[in-house]
Amino acid sequence: MLYVSVHIPKTAGTSFASSLKQAFSPNEIQFDYQHERDHALVAAQGVEPLGTHQKWLSLNLPQLAWRYRKDLAQLPKSVQLVHGQFPAQKYHRALTWRKPFYITWVREPFARAVSNYFYWQTFDPDTMPDPLVRTVLSESWDLETYLFHPALRNYQSMFLKGLPWQRIDFIGVTETLTQDLATLSQLIKRPLKPFVQNTGPRPKAAHTYDHLRERFLAYHHRDAQLYQYALQRHTSSIKTNT
Repeated sequence: MLYVSVHIPKTAGTSFASSLKQAFSPNEIQFDYQHERDHALVAAQGVEPLGTHQKWLSLNLPQLAWRYRKDLAQLPKSVQLVHGQFPAQKYHRALTWRKPFYITWVREPFARAVSNYFYWQTFDPDTMPDPLVRTVLSESWDLETYLFHPALRNYQSMFLKGLPWQRIDFIGVTETLTQDLATLSQLIKRPLKPFVQNTGPRPKAAHTYDHLRERFLAYHHRDAQLYQYALQRHTSSIKTNT
């Protein structure tokens, strides 16, 4: 068994990482945050900056096996859990020879996107290695351009591409983090203490732009469906545990 925790940006993944550090010993856990390296590799293949994230998250299994052959070969046998930002299928059982137990967290899509936009605004475009983020900053995209750009459409669900949602062993909801963390703790039989970290520069900014929410959810319909699916799973787990 290998616990595979996919950290979708701005879904409390940093806070969850702190919980995992308390529950797993250093030799049992590996953090996989090689996304900037991966974006650079995609760009080096001639992919336009705005297409780098989509390309990175859309590789099929043979492509993943080739791209990540060194990462997977160097994965220590002692590692019981991998947490980070990577395509979910990177740790598919066909590539690791270990059955994955998939874990991820999702967030209300509009709030997640607005939070991510203002988080990106904290970076310097001159030193940002990510081609897509650098473009957003250097071209001074406003929030509305960012929210409705095709390069970022259904960004939350792209991380899970190729993985049927029903195959995700645990899918938590950021808005009910403490409660869902307790549910996960029971599933994996490890104590998981809640933390709150990296909330972003404007954690409540989504309310200011609420007039864009309905149009956003219609445009990012796949992310909206994913969030509703997670809420249904959350409700079912509550009924099961009461």
